[in-house]
Amino acid sequence: MRTMTKDVLLSELERQQKYLAELPPDFDFPLFNTKRALDSQRQNGYRNTAVAAREIVDNAFEAKATRVHVIFDTVVHSTRPAVSSVAFIDDGSGMVDKMARFALSWGGGTHFDEPNLIGKFGFGLPNASINQAKKVEVYTRTGKSKRIIKAWLDLDDYKSFDRQSVPEPVEAELPDFVSRYMEKSGFDFSHGTVIVWRDPDQLTYKSPKSLEGHLLEDFGVTYQYLLDGRELVVNGTRVLPVDPLFLNPKGRLYEPESNGGAIDVLGQPMTIWVRYFTDAVTGAMRLEKVTEAAAVDVDAPGFVALGAVAIRVSRLPFGFAVGDRKVKDASPESRQRFEIRQSRRGMSFVRAGREIETLDAFPRSARAKANGLGDWPLLQSYAYHWGIEVSFGPELDDVFGITNDKQRVRPIDDFWRLLAHEKVDDLLHRENGWQEKTRERERRKRKEANARATDAPTPAEEAAAAVPAITGRKLSMPDRAKSDARRRAQEEVEREAREREVPIAEILRAREEEEERRKIKIDYLDEPGGPFYRPEWVGFQMVVWINRQHPFFALCYGEILNLAGGYKAKEALDVLLITLAKAELEITEELALAQYRYQREEVWSRFLAVALQNLDASTKATDEPEEGNESVA
Repeated sequence: MRTMTKDVLLSELERQQKYLAELPPDFDFPLFNTKRALDSQRQNGYRNTAVAAREIVDNAFEAKATRVHVIFDTVVHSTRPAVSSVAFIDDGSGMVDKMARFALSWGGGTHFDEPNLIGKFGFGLPNASINQAKKVEVYTRTGKSKRIIKAWLDLDDYKSFDRQSVPEPVEAELPDFVSRYMEKSGFDFSHGTVIVWRDPDQLTYKSPKSLEGHLLEDFGVTYQYLLDGRELVVNGTRVLPVDPLFLNPKGRLYEPESNGGAIDVLGQPMTIWVRYFTDAVTGAMRLEKVTEAAAVDVDAPGFVALGAVAIRVSRLPFGFAVGDRKVKDASPESRQRFEIRQSRRGMSFVRAGREIETLDAFPRSARAKANGLGDWPLLQSYAYHWGIEVSFGPELDDVFGITNDKQRVRPIDDFWRLLAHEKVDDLLHRENGWQEKTRERERRKRKEANARATDAPTPAEEAAAAVPAITGRKLSMPDRAKSDARRRAQEEVEREAREREVPIAEILRAREEEEERRKIKIDYLDEPGGPFYRPEWVGFQMVVWINRQHPFFALCYGEILNLAGGYKAKEALDVLLITLAKAELEITEELALAQYRYQREEVWSRFLAVALQNLDASTKATDEPEEGNESVA
């Protein structure tokens, strides 16, 4: 055993000697080993090409660019075009020679002392570029110079350990495909910068059309607040702002609330001023709400930052964003909205007007709840239909754990405690509940409409209608009810004729045929504050109206259909309601009828409503559905 251990140690030492022998004699042991560090940085985890491309756009905006155009050069592979270069063209301030060279080094930024800007880390240009391509070129020109300066970083130049620096910039011409684009589009390059990714081998999409769509969709959301007065173009198509909450009137796919658009749940952003500081007792970093920002002592020991957190919450009405392919009549816009929500389900974090990430995991463990981090809902399919946005300034970067690639947030625990104190977790639970009940109600309506379209009696209706043949007691309409029954039938015929724009005679004939087939009928109405069911004679038909606005419908009738075998149970419940309705409708004495009606409307229905609501409240905490079990329509 000792011999084996000794051999392993010797082989490890030999490996070290072999590695060190590759170093040049004058190797100065820099902080970063360029040969290895570049390969390592190349694997930096940008989620996709759009996220990496944001870094270049950020830099252009910081350089005061008003126009940023992204274009592609292509080659043909197997008869299909593929992207061979990506260029980012801006009309910003441009860079002097040394700055162009410095910008290609990690940490080569100029905004470390200006924390309130989008880009302050100095990592974006080289980090994002080598993540997507092995070679990046920078072409730049200032307003005072006629020369175009080229700086570059080519990973193939760093195969040995003796290469440690960025090459000296040179004077150069723009790439041909960039020059052609500028001439064709009239892009004024009297000053600005062009970043070119050469032979990008790690693009999310190699197809020009797919890459264009990928960037347009991402940029529209990421920069929705920064596009005023700026022109951001991808492959000739202008980027339009897209609000994933669909509350921004300037955003693509927006509709006003009055036209069925998204609802601003809070009415206006909830703004919370916060102080970030070091706890004098524990030494831990803390975040707390402040009532008066002006009264905060920024010179106090432990003070780190003061800033505002703004929160927006939106509710998407049923049908506004549709993902269910079974819904054939959904509009193209509603499907596009769902695709956007699908990629941004959760809490969107916006830093200095620029989206960083949509966090799709809330702190839901028992330990998190015990530590006061809130009681957050599952991000189930209902979350596609509500949205929440948290915006803040760069002064609070440490609170949200902003990384140097500006694509991730990791809020500290006090942030979740703050939102829980403001009841934001409760608000999202209510939004989940609203979506659940609304979608359940709409599904019931669709099923009812489909059932009515067939005009076929339901099993419950058939079962009840067959009873008289067995008992010898036919359905009996009292004389007192006949006049009202004829009136109701006539009103229904006239209404349907108006809605369908067909002759009354046609509707009347269809109604007579239905009465022959369906002596008893279950139907539905919406009567806020009304009884849970209402029996009526309509023509020669006994109709039992079930009230969708009574808690009985959502909390009992609708719940039954969600159970295994629930359809059969629902039919049995219909038989019970038909039995109660028959008993009331066959009463001949006015006083007895009034007493029965009073019991149904004022006693049974009111008691049932309160009892079901109590039951719902007491069981909600233990009856939360599992992720992925509900419709995404």
